[in-house]
Amino acid sequence: MNVISEKEYSFSNALFWNVMLHHHIQAFDEERDVNFDEVWDEGLAPALLDGKRYKEYWGWLSQIELETSENQGEIENPRTLTLPIGSDVTLTMEFHPCSTYYFLNDFVIGEVSGNFHLKYLTYPELMRIAELKYGDVLFHLLLPLCAIREQEKEDALNEIVQRLQQIPLFREHSEYIGKCILYGLSIPDSDILDIPEIGIICLSNHSYRNALRYEDDKEDIKELNILLSKL
Repeated sequence: MNVISEKEYSFSNALFWNVMLHHHIQAFDEERDVNFDEVWDEGLAPALLDGKRYKEYWGWLSQIELETSENQGEIENPRTLTLPIGSDVTLTMEFHPCSTYYFLNDFVIGEVSGNFHLKYLTYPELMRIAELKYGDVLFHLLLPLCAIREQEKEDALNEIVQRLQQIPLFREHSEYIGKCILYGLSIPDSDILDIPEIGIICLSNHSYRNALRYEDDKEDIKELNILLSKL
């Protein structure tokens, strides 16, 4: 396994965290009615980091040179980040040329790509994970996969903005970034259900936790619900 070192996801590595910011692909500036990445990439980021170095770094992390029409951007030995979540669960992130995959143990819970799948973790689950070892890093890594209900939005915004200030790259614009991120993570309260004999599911579009849509994954969702409930 091509495991990246801890220094790569250090909060001081602006290049890595700029990659992670782009995993919030549904982030949106509601006031300006424009996608967040457009504002960030064109208006804010140029003053904060070198665009050429960032492009080179993203190419290194994703091994973009290995992309071919045959493999369609999914390579055999991607750069991989692994962190424990408690004693029974491991987060694995695989960085491919055209996508990033998130796994809890062996089950894929998220995909950042043209056919993205996000909104897997509930906000209470994310906050429990944030209390564990590596919790500060895990919060930011898993935030793109969080589904935040209407009733949680105020608390979540305060938490997101406060934690964005942990990363020097985001500190100056943490409130603005937080609002745009929250827009993309927000779901109706009714999208989170607790189903007998399965546990928590998410009905939001593009969620791998939708056991009503992905019936073949019911047992995996049930197993992960058991593990997540122990955190």
